[in-house]
Amino acid sequence: MDMYILLALLIYTCILVLFGCYFYARTKTSNEFALGDRSVNYFVTAIGAQASDMSGWLMLAFPAAIYLHGLFEAWTAIGLVIFMFLNWHFIAPRLRIKTEQTSSYTLSSLFDAYFHDTNGVLRLTSACLSLVFFFCYIASGIVGMGRVFESLFTLNYHIGITIGVAIVLIYTMLGGFLAVAWSNVFQGLFLLAMIILVPVYGFFHLDNGIASITTAAAAHHISLSLGHSLHTFAYALFHALGWGLGYFGQPQILVYFMGIDDPKKISYAKYVGITWQIIALLAAIAVGLIGIAFLAIPLVQPELLFIAMAQHLFHPFMVGFILCAILAAILSTMNSHLLVAASVLTTDIYGQLKEQNGAAPSVFVSRVSAIFIALCSLGIAWHNNATIYNLVQYAWSGLGSTFGPLVIMVLYNISCTRNGALCGLIAGGLIAGFWPYFYPEFPALIPGFFLNFFVSWAASKII
Repeated sequence: MDMYILLALLIYTCILVLFGCYFYARTKTSNEFALGDRSVNYFVTAIGAQASDMSGWLMLAFPAAIYLHGLFEAWTAIGLVIFMFLNWHFIAPRLRIKTEQTSSYTLSSLFDAYFHDTNGVLRLTSACLSLVFFFCYIASGIVGMGRVFESLFTLNYHIGITIGVAIVLIYTMLGGFLAVAWSNVFQGLFLLAMIILVPVYGFFHLDNGIASITTAAAAHHISLSLGHSLHTFAYALFHALGWGLGYFGQPQILVYFMGIDDPKKISYAKYVGITWQIIALLAAIAVGLIGIAFLAIPLVQPELLFIAMAQHLFHPFMVGFILCAILAAILSTMNSHLLVAASVLTTDIYGQLKEQNGAAPSVFVSRVSAIFIALCSLGIAWHNNATIYNLVQYAWSGLGSTFGPLVIMVLYNISCTRNGALCGLIAGGLIAGFWPYFYPEFPALIPGFFLNFFVSWAASKII
């Protein structure tokens, strides 16, 4: 069985490496590494942005949440769809135009240009804050890959995560933004097909269809309701906001808006991307619901639900390709995180500290930065002592709280000074960073996001 799965994984890995090799010659500067000379079409933008959004959370953590806690967890998906639509509609067009006007390749460089940050403090602060949360985000993907390899091959966790990091690093480092964007189209379509296939095939293997799910859910005291009271609706609203607000500050998604070739085609990308997202989230919900009835013995590691269903349903060789979809979900997010983090380190930290007077660092520096980011994230994931869901939520909340309000202020010219922006960034980052240690039951993104907004506005009036 392992040989069948290994063969499928090898084929998949070779395809990804080919993307990196193909775009290697077209990536000659750090700016091309970061944004691919703003040359990708609307379809690549749509699928790339959505695939980079979902991560292993889509196929591991989210189905597990439905499997354990019922349909109420679907409010997370509802919040994601609503706010991603708002992101496409209100942020994407303005961000594409504004970043081209200011020759900005990262959010930090956009803030620097907009606020005329002559001493570079705002740029360095925002860059450092983004790296802190990117380390955690990339680490969540590494943990997911380690657990997949551990489950499939009884492979040592540390060997598994080392192999996983090597895979994503090779093609990201070689081809930069273009390799990441085009490989994410392939991975996004591939994982969508697989996440639909497993629950549909699994449903027809249930004895009594939907009745099997309702019976099993009742036996395990799992609710199949979205909520039926004012209290639960209010909690659901906070649940949706606790994820949805984060979209406005996710650099790994916003970079696709910045890299599209024609701003007028963003409306096309919006509908393609949202359609992909809705189908993928519905399929993930189906995996969780069908899993309640499909597995008679509850899983010790619920995040491996998708893997367990695939192993029960399909031939080992097919299982290998289905499990590649999990890697697709993980890698399509990790590569975007790695790309953006390396660009931030190269352009906003290395470039500023070296005082290159506007000259872009070489692409070699970008590739070395990618290696450094990957190794730091590998160190965080090494001890394997956190859930994928918690790592993703922590990083998502951190980036959303830190950058979301300022992105909105910059794009809509809301009154804010350079000092106000700096205070807001720090306030949002600190709240997102420390809130989970004191109030883990309440989403850190909500207080972090709104406090950032308030502090930015108030400090702009005072300082």
